[in-house]
Amino acid sequence: MKKAGPITGTFVDEITYDIPSSNWSKEQWKADLDNMVDIGMDTLVFIRGGLKGKTIFPSKTIGTLDTDDFAGFIFDEAAKRNMDIYFGLYNTTIDWSGGNVAQEVEINKPFIAEVMERYGDYPNFKGWYMSQECDFDRLNFKDMIHDMPALLKDKTPEKEVLISPFFNSPITVREPFSIPRLKEEWEMLFDRADGNVDIVAFQDGTAPLDQMEVYFGLIDDLCKKHDMRHWVNVETFERDVRRMYWPIPFTDLRPKLEKHKQYAEKLITFEFSHFLSPQSIYESARNLNALYKDFYLK
Repeated sequence: MKKAGPITGTFVDEITYDIPSSNWSKEQWKADLDNMVDIGMDTLVFIRGGLKGKTIFPSKTIGTLDTDDFAGFIFDEAAKRNMDIYFGLYNTTIDWSGGNVAQEVEINKPFIAEVMERYGDYPNFKGWYMSQECDFDRLNFKDMIHDMPALLKDKTPEKEVLISPFFNSPITVREPFSIPRLKEEWEMLFDRADGNVDIVAFQDGTAPLDQMEVYFGLIDDLCKKHDMRHWVNVETFERDVRRMYWPIPFTDLRPKLEKHKQYAEKLITFEFSHFLSPQSIYESARNLNALYKDFYLK
């Protein structure tokens, strides 16, 4: 039986909001899907189906009919490799127009219908990714985590809903929440989800490494209480290097992966193609891939 590394899924980012485009051909994308399978990945998550007038398929809803069908291409190739897909929603802007939940939900109603019309027959279409990310109840997130998953479950009750929030911590804000306040906040938000969120995958780079078990321990407890599956979004980039995203050192990645064994059902990453792929545009990502494979797959 072929070995698999601990990370078994990845986000796919082709709106390219915060990382540079790789400008890959279809053949290069096929090769990278093979690279993913090579280390044991079986799950893909489109981080967004669209953003600010751009989409990953020719959309009537958004008015991007001249766009290539990147989503359809990935669906086809993922099906050949027995890889599941979670489809990211449309974002009007990164902060959903300053917290305009009603507008975000309304534009996603026809967008969801259009995605289902195009890709609903793919058996590897397992669920949705709610791409409106947050760290606590700001930007009306308590309404977002209620209204958007409720919409998804109403339209596609058979599909899972995945969210990937980040922590309000010393890494992300100057005055972070205490652990009790953090637990109180997410207790309220998970209650607001009203049973319509199936999978929670917090961004691990937003938790201090020396307190990671504390942060994820409280999330694990809340997931169990609310009957949610607990995944972890393993960030394979560094957050603290000149405010840019660069591949993480393997010496920093390994301790995180060891800690996550205690509580995570599944590890996915943001994001393989830039930060962990042997054909990344970053040479250090190619080196990271070699170190990862040498440690976990030999």
